[in-house]
Amino acid sequence: MSAGSGPIDFGGTGHINMFPAETDEVMSRLSVAGKPIADAWAKAKPALDADEQVVGTGLDDLSAGFRRRYNTMRPPLERTASEAGANFHAMGANGHKIVKQYVDLDQQQAERLRRLQ
Repeated sequence: MSAGSGPIDFGGTGHINMFPAETDEVMSRLSVAGKPIADAWAKAKPALDADEQVVGTGLDDLSAGFRRRYNTMRPPLERTASEAGANFHAMGANGHKIVKQYVDLDQQQAERLRRLQ
């Protein structure tokens, strides 16, 4: 939050319950928050795929149990990791829209209140 900043007061009609500039900045950071995950996944996935080709189930119960659980968890983990960049970007973009809509609607309501005076 900026030093000395407070909620916006449109024409003395009231305060909105948001710090729009600060919230918009958070949405910008959210938009790129998935990039490290996406970058790490892009780097790790080829190595994991290559290892999959050479790793067997092993000869003991521990490795067979691990393989069963790994095979179950791999698809949702891959989906989550591969979509992280796009999902965070979409969340940030939606957040930017919401900030704008919130401020626009508050301005409209302030104008309506002024007309009632």
